[in-house]
Amino acid sequence: MNTYSKDHIQNLCKSHMNQYVLIETNQGEQLQGVIVDLDDDHVYVVTPVIHNQDQRQFYPYSGYYGYPYYGYPQGPGVGLRRLILPLTAIAALSLLPWF
Repeated sequence: MNTYSKDHIQNLCKSHMNQYVLIETNQGEQLQGVIVDLDDDHVYVVTPVIHNQDQRQFYPYSGYYGYPYYGYPQGPGVGLRRLILPLTAIAALSLLPWF
């Protein structure tokens, strides 16, 4: 696998800003998403997430008068998550077509 400089990866990410891309990490993992932001050390990517029935989770947050309130469980469906990746962890980046 090729190892590119941090500047090369940063320029590649900058040229693909707000586009749907496939990112391969140095560990061989692949993820798809849209590059939404970039700084000197990190790339910010929004990726799709598919939830199935077994992945129900409750997200606690503070309710009225300090009582804890638990949000609705995530049932089956599709959502989005934001990932922050270090530029040095990216091995390759390629543009993907929208479906």
